Amino acid sequence: MSPGGWVASERRAGAEPIWTGRARPYEESTLRKQARQLARRGGTDVIARVVEAQVHGAVAATGSKAMAYTDIYDQVYWTKKPAYAAPIGNRGNRLLAATYFGMTFVRPHKGPALAYHVSWHKPASPLQDALEALHSAKRRRTWLSAKIQHHIWDRGGSGLPTLRWAAARRIPYLTVSRGSTRLTRYRRALRVRTRSKLPVFVRRDRKVARCKRARGKPKGSTPEEVIFPAHPDKGGTSTKALRYRTRRPLSKTRLRKLDRFYKTRWPSNENPIKALVSVGFDRNLDRGLTKTTSRGTDGELARLEAREQALVAEVEVFVPTTLPQAMQGIGRFYRKKHRCEDQRARITEAPQDKGERMPAGAEWLCKQLMLLMYNALALLLMQSPLKEVQTMSLPRVHELLLGRSLLACLDHKGTTLWIDPVPSTSERLLQQEIVRLFNERSLALRGRRFFLRLRDPALETPKLRVYG
Repeated sequence: MSPGGWVASERRAGAEPIWTGRARPYEESTLRKQARQLARRGGTDVIARVVEAQVHGAVAATGSKAMAYTDIYDQVYWTKKPAYAAPIGNRGNRLLAATYFGMTFVRPHKGPALAYHVSWHKPASPLQDALEALHSAKRRRTWLSAKIQHHIWDRGGSGLPTLRWAAARRIPYLTVSRGSTRLTRYRRALRVRTRSKLPVFVRRDRKVARCKRARGKPKGSTPEEVIFPAHPDKGGTSTKALRYRTRRPLSKTRLRKLDRFYKTRWPSNENPIKALVSVGFDRNLDRGLTKTTSRGTDGELARLEAREQALVAEVEVFVPTTLPQAMQGIGRFYRKKHRCEDQRARITEAPQDKGERMPAGAEWLCKQLMLLMYNALALLLMQSPLKEVQTMSLPRVHELLLGRSLLACLDHKGTTLWIDPVPSTSERLLQQEIVRLFNERSLALRGRRFFLRLRDPALETPKLRVYG
């Protein structure tokens, strides 16, 4: 699909015929057509299950629970046709045509951050939409509840509707509220102190626990609010505090370093997304627009349906004792029902004159394939004893190995790729380590062994002749 990065480099270098056995690479139009057919036949869901299986196996190998991270990634697309706009964070919150993707990563204990789930959303969708898509499938919901210790997301999901939704489903969330507070306002519920001897206040999150569906939880799962210093390194001069909200109580060790614990969201969620974008994850492969309703209209319709259901429940439990009380109740129900009908008619009559990109082509399939490759590479790098190789990013691996020029040699033993070494001696050691990791996996091409080798730079050094 030529999404950029190492895939484009392989096609330009002529490596595709080695994989396919053809004399020349496929035309991009042919690949797009076949990818669309594969996506329509359920290939996207098949690859998504393989990505989940990668994470399940990595977490099971550690024998302990993992951490989950979810965020919304906004992907800009340029169009001259009328399309729905949304604020884009990496472009100064300008309103641009975009597609939102919910990205969930899972980090096993002492392991790499692995991609677990990606969902497709309309522009301006809230974080709760991504969480609902993540927990929509029973298999994911069951595994997350059993294997995830804490599920961390940013302050975009700190609103009461999202937290009550998460508490009702027993999701062990951890997030931070918008805005700040003063540390001097709190006196009670003191539990521990930070590394700089500042107090940390823990109290019951009454606003979240007030939800009826959040009651009756097991012991130790009451929603809590943690008041933590915003600048603990300042010591006694720090008066500003942040309000963290969690459903699963934190240990004293994590309470002392709550700011660092929450900021693991950056290396485990933000950085992997940036690494994927650097190798072509943000390519708009499907550029067709479908005329539909906006995310705001969908939310208004969902709230209207909730009001109608509440009205039906109110009518069912209404038992008048006198005739005036019955007439008064009937009039009240009729007025509420009439307002709901008027609102539904207004929503239905709204013209659909703007469009958005829908997951009707192969782009979602390509994103799942990139997540599959990302997880395989991350797990492979973790097998190295070198710390620098274990934490190596996708652009770095592309620079050292996957993007280098190569020479393919085919013989009776298999296929050997002779890769150009990097000029720096220190980086060549890292390149040799990556080559060793790939060769240890016993790769195969069309049933034949596949080897990686580094070309000897000494053999390519021209010999200088001096003439007297």
